Amino acid sequence: MNVNIVQFQDSGSYVLFAPALEVYGYGKTVKEAKESFNLCVVEFFRHTEDKNTLIKELTRLGWKILGSKNKRTYQTPEFSELLSSNKDLTSIINTKSIRTYKTEVAIPA
Repeated sequence: MNVNIVQFQDSGSYVLFAPALEVYGYGKTVKEAKESFNLCVVEFFRHTEDKNTLIKELTRLGWKILGSKNKRTYQTPEFSELLSSNKDLTSIINTKSIRTYKTEVAIPA
């Protein structure tokens, strides 16, 4: 599954933010920020799976979940939808110099 990433600098650190997951990664270099981000994504999915709240959390974040439990498909919210619903994203867009791109994340089965 591809999610949008917003990359920016804040107080000398690189920050990666996935608004569709509300997950951040930080580092002194882009490489460190990516490593931090990847760890945070793994923790996000581990935590929501452990608490049995993955579907509830993704729905809260604007995802569309289609199909049955054994054959689910996930649809990320459009970036434009995230702009209108995510205050952190709006603030970042309005105050930071950003770079955006998509990256693959694996949703647990």
